[in-house]
Amino acid sequence: MEITVWAGWLSGIAIGLFVILHFWLIGKPAGCSTGYGNVCGYLCKNMRYFKEGEYKNLNNIKLWFLIGIPLGGLISGLTSEQPWHLSFDMGMYDEILPQSAAAKAIWLTFGGMLLGFGARLAGACTTGHALVGGAMLNPPSLLAGVVFFMSAMITTHLLFGT
Repeated sequence: MEITVWAGWLSGIAIGLFVILHFWLIGKPAGCSTGYGNVCGYLCKNMRYFKEGEYKNLNNIKLWFLIGIPLGGLISGLTSEQPWHLSFDMGMYDEILPQSAAAKAIWLTFGGMLLGFGARLAGACTTGHALVGGAMLNPPSLLAGVVFFMSAMITTHLLFGT
């Protein structure tokens, strides 16, 4: 069975066009971290932290953008010519993650929480900084994008030695 994969340059052009189209249609840059904040705000509405700002507004475009990401993946999987099934196979990460499903879930949840904290601390997620901020030539976002990629390269080298 042969898998068809988009060329990297074609995917890059598609993402770039999406970023421009999103900004042109909505008037706001694309990004996910505010949508996650809105979900947390809704779930934790009694906490003072989430009673301020746009976290109290569940009906905003970033929340719908956030919902569209897994929905788009699901539609892609269901319409694919390849057979689709739910799997907890982590590929090359199975070498470094704990083997039990519970320990793996705890480890990945903790990692996700760290990513959320980092996005909140940096003022945007990797999408917001590297794609949108980079397209707008925003100096702090360009620096953040460089830091993200360098961190990923170093981490990959430390974990896998490649």
